[in-house]
Amino acid sequence: MGRFFFFILLVGTGWFLLNVIGVSIDPRGVGTKIEGRNVSLDADQLEARYSVVGSLHESYMLFGGDVQQRRNSITHATAAGLPIFNARAISAVYPDFHMCKSPGAKQAMNHTKTLSFIAADRAALNSLIEAVDLFKERLQSGGERTCISVTGAPLSLESVRVVENGADITRDVAGAINQTQLVLAQSVQIQDCQSLLH
Repeated sequence: MGRFFFFILLVGTGWFLLNVIGVSIDPRGVGTKIEGRNVSLDADQLEARYSVVGSLHESYMLFGGDVQQRRNSITHATAAGLPIFNARAISAVYPDFHMCKSPGAKQAMNHTKTLSFIAADRAALNSLIEAVDLFKERLQSGGERTCISVTGAPLSLESVRVVENGADITRDVAGAINQTQLVLAQSVQIQDCQSLLH
């Protein structure tokens, strides 16, 4: 429950920051620049800098998600994701673990991570958008779960500054963003959860 509350808090914090500074759709693309181990995101009035801290190829079962297609968002999407190896282990004992009434739901919640994605390009962002939309659609209709496989890299936030005056606002956002797993998403694929669980 604590992780879910934190996820809601993170989305709310992002919404507040965006609405204080300004909100609109960014028509210019994803704004991500990758130079070796350095990643920067041009978020209109803000510039965020990250560093790559390894590599990642992981599959997740989604338990929530939100796509930030607004100005001044220093990530492209957030998601509550259960790593598939944890999902497999829980599913072996509680096949219905993804349902709130299941005794396995608490175990799933304990292993679910709050992920903040920076999309490497438009294709990765479009896949994240599609996955979040599909998750919401299936949740409303009581359908199957949505899973994704992500290839990319874990990131560490280095700085966030206001482009116009160079003001460093890293402290203002680091507390919330650093409690998530920051991920550079270079490739995102929607997967069949049942296949991944076996």
